[in-house]
Amino acid sequence: MDNLTLYDYLGFVVPGGLVVAAAAYGFDLAPIHAAPSTPGLALLTAAAFVVGHINAALGNFLQPAAWVHRPGSRLPSSAGLFGRRGLYSATQQAGIEQHFANRFPQADDFQQRFNLGYTELRQKELDKAAQIMNQQIGFYRNMAAGIVVALCVVIVAAILGHHTLRWWLWVPLGVTGEALFIFRFRRFWVRFGNEIVRGVQTLPNDASSSSDA
Repeated sequence: MDNLTLYDYLGFVVPGGLVVAAAAYGFDLAPIHAAPSTPGLALLTAAAFVVGHINAALGNFLQPAAWVHRPGSRLPSSAGLFGRRGLYSATQQAGIEQHFANRFPQADDFQQRFNLGYTELRQKELDKAAQIMNQQIGFYRNMAAGIVVALCVVIVAAILGHHTLRWWLWVPLGVTGEALFIFRFRRFWVRFGNEIVRGVQTLPNDASSSSDA
């Protein structure tokens, strides 16, 4: 298992901090113009980290919706690679799927073969670029989920009579940010899938190594 990087921690702390700030300022739990003390800042960072993990679970649940799939369903790794407006044409798709089928005959479908291909690239330490893209996918997904939660908090606070955060300002900004983070999430999801496809295609045709992956 890879060690967590600073990018991974930011993927928890930043969206978690967004949610914590929306709750603290939206419900008038903290003065908006006063800087927190050093112990208070440490406590807020810890809270953001914990909330960020909960938010990441929500992001995992919601991420299929970015590709117009049912939330909670399994999002195929090939999303954006094939099909309408996909990166590859139907002819190219057939060739890629056949290549994976030949290399991983023990697998039942393309998703399983994709997973085996990624595992083989990791075992051969040929996945550095894929790891970076995977970290970015997680960051953009978590930020998109954090914005959804923060906007819900701001709207509920406004309905209950708390107007420290002006909903008419933050909702449009949040919707714009949400669209941008979803766009980035989709972009890097496709880039990650393409990196695995190209990586597997460049591997030497060694049947024995494929069966052991």
